Amino acid sequence: MIALSMIAGLVVSYGTAAIYGLRYLFGRQSPPRQVQVLVASVADVPEGGSIVRADLAGQKFLLVKAGGDIRAFSTSCTHLGCQVHWKPGDKTFFCPCHDGVFDADGNPVSGPPPTPLAQNPVEIRGSSIFVTMREA
Repeated sequence: MIALSMIAGLVVSYGTAAIYGLRYLFGRQSPPRQVQVLVASVADVPEGGSIVRADLAGQKFLLVKAGGDIRAFSTSCTHLGCQVHWKPGDKTFFCPCHDGVFDADGNPVSGPPPTPLAQNPVEIRGSSIFVTMREA
């Protein structure tokens, strides 16, 4: 009986020590913070047009200006990750890999893309464009 309680005590204490040791070595995983980053001036984006910028991790995104509204869209097609391009005349995004087409809101219209393009929140402060993105 005494031996059984000693063994149980050792198992509990070693288990507790292992948990704290692993937390010390690997830390707690917290989600990446969201930060607002100055990416351009409003004058840099032509009406109906787009410009390409990169986020803090180096991933490209498009700033598109339509009707005075500026939005930030990922350039990665949701089908296979090819780079999409903004077609200002059609007001659509086009993926040349498999002829995928997205509307001005990033929703798939034709071709194989299964889901909409990813977007990041945009805030205009005066004449500056800030995009909220993951901290690298």
